[in-house]
Amino acid sequence: MPTVHEIPAANYDTFVALPESVAIASQPMFDWWVHHWMDASHPLVRMQQAWMESILETIQVEVEFLTACAVSGEKMSKCFSDPDTLRNPTLLSSCYHEVAKDMTDAHLSRLGKVADLPKDFRQRLWEEIC
Repeated sequence: MPTVHEIPAANYDTFVALPESVAIASQPMFDWWVHHWMDASHPLVRMQQAWMESILETIQVEVEFLTACAVSGEKMSKCFSDPDTLRNPTLLSSCYHEVAKDMTDAHLSRLGKVADLPKDFRQRLWEEIC
């Protein structure tokens, strides 16, 4: 029986010299091995991916809210830049109430989406664990 020192070491040339048919024939086995290796040894990577997806959703919710803030600010600036609106307290009040309603709706929508984020995150983690 040969000792460890007598067995030739595998090197890059050995693998490059394999016929193409061997490489093609072994590809399904390699794919299977990589798939199961990733499943077994990287649960933290999958959990981090679930966490990052939740962070992305949080950022999207904040972007939607900031967009609503910008639109509301634009409406207010139009109201304040119109001399007729500034002279008429009823129009100014109407404009202000419309902007306040838009901001309230955007904030309530934001709160509803943020409340769902922990549930979605727990569901993603559970899917990754199982």
